[in-house]
Amino acid sequence: MAARPAPTQPVPERVVVIGCAGSGKTTLAQALAVRLGARHLERDALGDDESPDFATQVAAAVDAAGSRWVFDGAPYNAEMVVYPYADAIVALDYPRWVVQRRVLARSLRLWLTRRADGAHTSTDPPWRWWAPHHPVGWAARTHAARHAQIAELFARPELAHAHRLRFTSPRQAAVWLVNQSR
Repeated sequence: MAARPAPTQPVPERVVVIGCAGSGKTTLAQALAVRLGARHLERDALGDDESPDFATQVAAAVDAAGSRWVFDGAPYNAEMVVYPYADAIVALDYPRWVVQRRVLARSLRLWLTRRADGAHTSTDPPWRWWAPHHPVGWAARTHAARHAQIAELFARPELAHAHRLRFTSPRQAAVWLVNQSR
C-alpha cells in the first residue's frame, strides 16, 4: 500500500516565533522572513516590553510591515496587537540541553570575538555567565516556565484561528523551514 502524502498547510503570511532564550528564534525568524518575502520584526529591537508605550511601538511596527511579517519573540504586553493577526505561531520548544548548548556556544563566540549579536549583547567572560541578566543564566532559569507558557498559549481559544506549530528539535524546525516559500 502506497503511503499518502502528508496534508500541506498554506504558507503563512504573518508568523510569530516564540521560545526560550537561546532557542534560535531570531535565526529562524530571519530565515523565514527571507523565504516568505516578509518583514522581520524583532521584539527586542522594539524597546522594553515593560514600557507604557511598548504596545504602541509594536502596533506601529506591525502596521508598517504590511501584510507579511515574521514577529520574533513573544509579544509580552502587546499580545492584542500581534496574535489576532498572526496566521501561524511557531514555538521552538527544545529540550533544556539543546538550548543550553546553543546559548553556551553563542556566548563563547561573542566572548572570543568581543562582538554583540542581536539581542545577545553580552560579551561577559565565562565566570559571569550564570548571572541573572546573562543569556546563559536567563535560559537556565526560564526554560521550564517557557515550556509551560507555550502549552498555555497553544490552548487559548482566541488563538484557534492560527496554525500552531511546536518543534521539539532543531531538525523539525529546519525541515519545516525548507518547505516554506512563496
